[in-house]
Amino acid sequence: MKNIKIFKGIIASMFLLFSISCSEEFLNEKPLSFLSPENTFGDAAGLQTALDAALVGVMNQWNGDTRELMFNSNMSDASVVSATDKPDAFVDLRTYATPTNSRNDDAGRTLSFYADNYSHIKKANTVIDYIDFPDWEGGENDPERNHLLGSAYFLRAFFYMQLTMDFGNVAFPLKVVSEARRDFKAFHMQGIWDQMIEDLEFAVEHVKPKRELPVGQAPKDAVRILLAKYYMLNERFAEAEQLMNDLINGGESQLFTDAMIPSGVTEVEVANTNNPNTGNPFPGRSGYAPADAVNYLHMDKGSQKASNPEGIWLIVNEPFVLGSRGQSARIRSWGPNFVSTSLGTWEPGTTRIGTDTQQSTSDDRGRMMKKWGRGQGFARPTNYSQYEIWNFKGTVDEQDYRHKDLNWFEMEDVLYDNPSLEDDGSPYYLQPLQLYDKNGNLTCQDTIRCWYGYPRYKFYSVNQESRPDRQDGGKMEMYVMRIAEAYLVRAEARVWQNDFAGAAEDINTIRQRANAIHMYTPGDVQVEGIGAVLDERNRELFGEEYRHDELVRISVIFAKTGKTAYNGKTYSLTGNDIEKSLSADSFYYDRMMEKNNFFRDEVPWATYNTTRYTMDPKHVFWPVYQPYIVGNVEATLNQTTGYNGAGNNIEPLTHVVQPAGMPNEDPMRAIGH
Repeated sequence: MKNIKIFKGIIASMFLLFSISCSEEFLNEKPLSFLSPENTFGDAAGLQTALDAALVGVMNQWNGDTRELMFNSNMSDASVVSATDKPDAFVDLRTYATPTNSRNDDAGRTLSFYADNYSHIKKANTVIDYIDFPDWEGGENDPERNHLLGSAYFLRAFFYMQLTMDFGNVAFPLKVVSEARRDFKAFHMQGIWDQMIEDLEFAVEHVKPKRELPVGQAPKDAVRILLAKYYMLNERFAEAEQLMNDLINGGESQLFTDAMIPSGVTEVEVANTNNPNTGNPFPGRSGYAPADAVNYLHMDKGSQKASNPEGIWLIVNEPFVLGSRGQSARIRSWGPNFVSTSLGTWEPGTTRIGTDTQQSTSDDRGRMMKKWGRGQGFARPTNYSQYEIWNFKGTVDEQDYRHKDLNWFEMEDVLYDNPSLEDDGSPYYLQPLQLYDKNGNLTCQDTIRCWYGYPRYKFYSVNQESRPDRQDGGKMEMYVMRIAEAYLVRAEARVWQNDFAGAAEDINTIRQRANAIHMYTPGDVQVEGIGAVLDERNRELFGEEYRHDELVRISVIFAKTGKTAYNGKTYSLTGNDIEKSLSADSFYYDRMMEKNNFFRDEVPWATYNTTRYTMDPKHVFWPVYQPYIVGNVEATLNQTTGYNGAGNNIEPLTHVVQPAGMPNEDPMRAIGH
């Protein structure tokens, strides 16, 4: 078994080097006087430390309460912001998606998607700038040099993909600047993509394969997946398909199947059957589900994920390991809130809270909380995610491992366990929750936040180190990329090339592994087009993909190609400003109106009756926080199209692609700005 190295314990000096504050100066990459680059970056280990700091940036988007990955999903067709105690959340977008909204929590994450991504890019730029400080034995052809350089290119491209999918045309630093600057200008996103492709083509040649790297670093196959997505942005579909052929046939990873479950394993725990603190059983059904390829793949026990052949790129965060970071809080973020609000689960016929809200490690209090987890309901699945994708060809598929009983959590799994119900002799005590009383009245006022099902199997992890009284998601390893996505990326590339039989084959490979009832025919894919790929991505990758960004990327492709979408519409670009074109009309907006029932129907909140979900076409991209712009006093840094301040925008700059394999020149200076 390969050694597992955890990239979390970045030394204090590197945290100081890369620290920023949430102010207008985060683009201002000031060199710190105490740093001696010759000493710090004089060997491969020093450069790796900077690279590790950028890797931590990826982890921070996934790990912990209300992080960026979740918000990205919440701005898609898959789920919505459901922190119903914050009326200025990114819900009523017409009112609160503004450049002055400072929310950066469960109610919205546009600030950190912008500012933090530039901080992470700075770390990657550091490696690129100083790549030739060491005296490499092989010079510019040294394998270690080029692996580190390619890895930095990959991480930089990873974050620039997010910036362009989220904000459109953006500032484009490719260097750690040597002096204070307040003259940044936005670049057309097309030029950014072209440079990222140049860099990733270098990276795919030089980044090491998974077998040669500690778990936690991004290997060559991760580069292939990202490059394939960039290729498709530039309509290079055959090349994207070939990259996925190379990955799938390369043998570094393989799809995990039932046949690979270790002999003797018959069950996988997806909820706490027993109190983790005492070992005594909780009331209600067992938390053990019959073992299958899906729940075993996502089982967070020991090094299972780190050694699973399906994983390509993982976040590693083991409990009780020096250098590991905080708890995942995945149940807290994605699970429904049935234990900490007076608007959630009432005893039928009353407004008395039916579940025990007491946080305790004992056997007597908070039993359902410790069994199913203290969810806070920050990411409510849409009806599309919760119901529609599982109703395929007229059959609600509960045979599919991803939707089968116990793997998929339902509210009726929870029992009324408020001790006061027992004290009063309530007939509902230790009975399953029910949404309506005998008279047909709702027993849950805030159903948006407090009543829904979700794929719990991929979020479950026992709290061992912190908050064992809550069981809301302990430290866990998480797949950032796995080979299942490679099949779906190849399916997408095949759809764009009208290879519907090939796309159906790839989709069905995933469905067969999941034991789904029905398969796609080539005719199905021809009719549903990219919708078939998006549906399967949602079934397979809910809570694992940057779903908003995938929808925007596909919107770019529709606009560039002019291909007719499954909804019968065609899209186009007016002029060379992709941001402006998509802000007026996009596949993203139409998809949201089709699949996201909350935004389509402008569903109101029960907690604030003036708050409802609203969206316009411009919300394909997000506003840049105004304080980030006003500090750029020596030039105009554009606001996103359609938002207050965009009237002052100037024409974005056009980037001239620079060769990979060496440090970059500043893009603005390179074109005379």
